Amino acid sequence: MNERIIWFTPKWEGVNDISAKDDGWAEKKRMAADRLLFDVGLEMAISTDLKDLRLQLSRDESVLLVAEIRNAGEWTGWEEIYALREKGRQLPVMVISEGGGPEVAVAVFEAGGNEYMDKPLHPEEFRCRIRNLLSLTGRRRLGNHVLKIDGLVLEPTRRHVSRDGQEMKLTPKEFDLLHYLVSNAGEICLREEILSRVWGYQFHADTNVVDVYIRHLRTKLDKGYRNKLIHTVRGAGYVLRAP
Repeated sequence: MNERIIWFTPKWEGVNDISAKDDGWAEKKRMAADRLLFDVGLEMAISTDLKDLRLQLSRDESVLLVAEIRNAGEWTGWEEIYALREKGRQLPVMVISEGGGPEVAVAVFEAGGNEYMDKPLHPEEFRCRIRNLLSLTGRRRLGNHVLKIDGLVLEPTRRHVSRDGQEMKLTPKEFDLLHYLVSNAGEICLREEILSRVWGYQFHADTNVVDVYIRHLRTKLDKGYRNKLIHTVRGAGYVLRAP
């Protein structure tokens, strides 16, 4: 199961509020970030107010806090972070703001933040900063997140796939789909969940895009192998498992 981060995005951030009515722009932005985090083995939990943030932090499950905030140096949420650190829990914090520049970055670091980025985020830079932050704080060893099952080896950081030592050439979307199946190996992955997590937005219920890509993966991963890894669960979806 993937590790969890908390993404704090307060409601007063306007278009950054995922519940705001903005023609889906904020939701697409959140899903894009969600896919990037999923690539490095992380799952996102959204928090939109300090009360909810306090509750989520109390569960002691998250490995990172990403906070989209204004006036970073004066953010009252730092009090929650200080309280955690006084108890010996060193939760790393990344702050994201807009048009802040060096002055805001300094305020973030002086307040106790560990990383800072200006918006709009560059996807690959964001991914690398997250991985480096977790590595430096001891939450994750860089390059150590390798998934293996019955000769299949998937390396998310390199987006590299092989089976029994034979490299598999996958398209970006085929890789994303395989990553999702492998990360949930042994569990039934419903078509609707696959669409949401891999494609990042809702298709019509009768779309066959998942089935098409599953056929592509089977051709590349299972064809010629006695042990098949991708299995159909009739009327539900698919499951990846070793025999």
